[in-house]
Amino acid sequence: MLNDLEFIRYSRQLMLPGFGEAAQLKLKQTKVLLIGCGGLGNAASQYLVSSGIGHLTLVDGDKVELSNLQRQILFRDSDKGFNKAKMAARQLKQLNPHVSVKAVEQQFSFDNAEALLANTDWVLDCTDNFQSRKLINQLCQQHQISLISAAAIAQQGQLMLWPFAQNRSPCYQCLFPDLTDQSGNCSSLGVVAPLLGVMGSMQAMLLIQQIIQPDSQPKLWQFEGMGFRLISIDMLSSCSSHC
Repeated sequence: MLNDLEFIRYSRQLMLPGFGEAAQLKLKQTKVLLIGCGGLGNAASQYLVSSGIGHLTLVDGDKVELSNLQRQILFRDSDKGFNKAKMAARQLKQLNPHVSVKAVEQQFSFDNAEALLANTDWVLDCTDNFQSRKLINQLCQQHQISLISAAAIAQQGQLMLWPFAQNRSPCYQCLFPDLTDQSGNCSSLGVVAPLLGVMGSMQAMLLIQQIIQPDSQPKLWQFEGMGFRLISIDMLSSCSSHC
């Protein structure tokens, strides 16, 4: 049940047609594992927490650096040198005390995956390298946990839905079988700051939509930042068989 303070806090969502208390309770009961507390994770986590996602676990082993502050808007200058997941969790708990927020000060890996994925309903991949994305994809598919992945480089973004809880194939490896970290990331190619906010917010919106209205088909969108175009791409025709 929602308490009186939650009814007030989420009132603008509760009044929406097709939303209401039943949908808000679904959000409250959902357990989300968010991997990567950089620009994508900063944006996605804020909107998930403010919207009333019940349980959020943040995973990141990196520390806040000066160059992060251009786009990782949860962090302050005084956070430099401290763990990203810990600093993000501290801010998010101030944003909404009704949400359980946990920080894991480690990188996601084979060694900790089993424990982190236990009792998880959804995973948000907010990482910035292909090695991590492929590992997250592999383990979510193996454990049949649905995944929302995003990427943002330069002026372009991607958003991907992999509903592994309902449909195990295709997957990220099918779509990008040959990409490696030598293809580049924000550190090597740069990124316009608001793009991370746009893509991270899209991850949060897509997750909320999927919790309330689940879809069994994988989806892919391409966002052209400077052209301001969102393009839906046929996932099945874009994938080769690598699973």
